[in-house]
Amino acid sequence: MTKSILIALLVAPALSLVAPRSCIRRSALHAEVAEVDEAAPPPLTDAQADAKKETLEFLQTRYFFGRVSVYLGPQYKPLNEIFEPSRKDDTTAIASVVVPTPLGMVIEESANYRGKIEVIDVVPDSNAAKAGIRVGDILRGTTGMALNIQQASEEDFGFSVGLSEGTKQIAFLPTDRKNFDSVMSALQSNANRGEATLVFERVVKAAAQ
Repeated sequence: MTKSILIALLVAPALSLVAPRSCIRRSALHAEVAEVDEAAPPPLTDAQADAKKETLEFLQTRYFFGRVSVYLGPQYKPLNEIFEPSRKDDTTAIASVVVPTPLGMVIEESANYRGKIEVIDVVPDSNAAKAGIRVGDILRGTTGMALNIQQASEEDFGFSVGLSEGTKQIAFLPTDRKNFDSVMSALQSNANRGEATLVFERVVKAAAQ
């Protein structure tokens, strides 16, 4: 059965949104509260400024280009992630965007792309709408906070490790073939940070004749 949920609820306390149980192995990325450093953040480097996109910008290239920079915050070097295309006709593109919480969109397990998560609704005037997220976009990854990223990585949950923030760590979770519970926990854990970096794939051109 397809699962879907309104991500506008990310404004609620971190543990108020409970994803349904799954028989699939659960991710160790929990909805924990990040410890916030109240000191003024340093100015962004050129690489950070380039990675911190506030609206989605998809490049139309002849062939699919899957490399994207993931913004983790002013204290951290952006992650460089590489994705494979969801389609084989070179009609899609990948882009990342930093979206304030609450997001304001509805996602579900995609009926069109096996093992992927798709946006099925965007709340008008929401942060997701202002970031340029559209119905039909495929969520390929999200930042999140976790207690023990090293252990999670060793257990092959597919995390890309960021740097520590107090007792928590900022991480990036590629969402392909992840169970819905894990993705929801990762999205929800961004609530106390005030923003999430999301990676989307979108069809940007017609297939070649």
